[in-house]
Amino acid sequence: MQRLPAEKAQEERATPLSVFAGLLAIGAGLYLLLMSLYLTLPPAQAKDSNDLKLYHAVAGAVLRGEIPYRDFFIEYPPGSLLAFLPPAPFAADRTTYSLYFASEMALVLVACMMLTAFSARASGRRAMAASLVFALGALVLYPVSTARYDPVVALTLAAAAACAARGRSLPAFAALGFGTAAKIIPALAAFPLAALGGARRLRRAGLGFGVLLLVVALFLVPAGLLGEQGLAASFGYQAGRGLQLESLASSVLLALGAVRWVGFSYGAFEVHGGWANLAASLSLPLTAALLLVCLFLLWRRHGPGGMPPALFPRYAAAFILAFMLGSKVLSPQYMIWLLPLVPLGAEGAFGVFLSAVFLVTCCLTTAIYPFHYHQLVVGHEPEVMLLLARNALLVILWFALLLAPAGKRAG
Repeated sequence: MQRLPAEKAQEERATPLSVFAGLLAIGAGLYLLLMSLYLTLPPAQAKDSNDLKLYHAVAGAVLRGEIPYRDFFIEYPPGSLLAFLPPAPFAADRTTYSLYFASEMALVLVACMMLTAFSARASGRRAMAASLVFALGALVLYPVSTARYDPVVALTLAAAAACAARGRSLPAFAALGFGTAAKIIPALAAFPLAALGGARRLRRAGLGFGVLLLVVALFLVPAGLLGEQGLAASFGYQAGRGLQLESLASSVLLALGAVRWVGFSYGAFEVHGGWANLAASLSLPLTAALLLVCLFLLWRRHGPGGMPPALFPRYAAAFILAFMLGSKVLSPQYMIWLLPLVPLGAEGAFGVFLSAVFLVTCCLTTAIYPFHYHQLVVGHEPEVMLLLARNALLVILWFALLLAPAGKRAG
């Protein structure tokens, strides 16, 4: 029997409501599970971790009226203060602050998951599938999911993807501006965002970069004027870091036996001796080369006519992965940046492949840190092979993102 127009409209209204109800249920479960897993972390990874100590100290100093970068040193960009400050007025001690901060990051991850699902729905993909991949990845990465501020970076990328899926490129550039002010790396996603197709594409891209720079300036200019030389010292601090133990180059050198010793500096373990210094000096050219490969393939496949909005998450993830693979530092929390992007990377069987590789990579990341990290530091061979396998999967994921078929909806 043919459905009446009123019955059809009621069904169309019910479907988004049922999806939204399902997303709320997954989000509530994700929040509760993340907080439960946070409470199982040992003090060295939770309230007594170096990162949470720093967040608490910075937030307390700001509340006392001290000026960041001038009165105290902070190694992060000024936008990071937006993540550090909210729990501070309600926390009497570091333990309470850490718990509230974990709750804040869990809520941010739930918001990221919702935006990822909305992006999937706007692109004609399965919202529930994308949200489940996101939730599983966040749960697998639980030692860092709520103990670092990187979910804020993921939120800006998720917001940019949601805006891009709806053809709102200028708000997407603004979201990336906030992410850049918090941790620099989201600026890389501006390149695929500028490649979106449509009329007046070049004019829109120029305006978009202007919006991004304006948002970043709202943070950097006051921090530079008030913080005097401290802001420049913060960027110099990051540039002076050595080759981190978990980086792609380190894993190769460790497997080849080309590292003499491992030391602790800049708040992380770094490899030294052998070919480590040469690899560290080649990090910047390698990163630039990987980014150029991303730009070349993006232009070759989508340059003349512009890129469909549905492909933005895939290329954004590829650009960010290029940085992760070439950089001297590859911390476990960097995987959080990919949570709102990889589940949207492709549809069908290839999308399942991307998600599976990503989730296995998340599992290996957590297996390395914190469960086998001490063995890795002392150069135990099984853990070195585990790290090499994790980084090899990241390379495979990067190639897959760049070479994935466009898909019917994206095309």
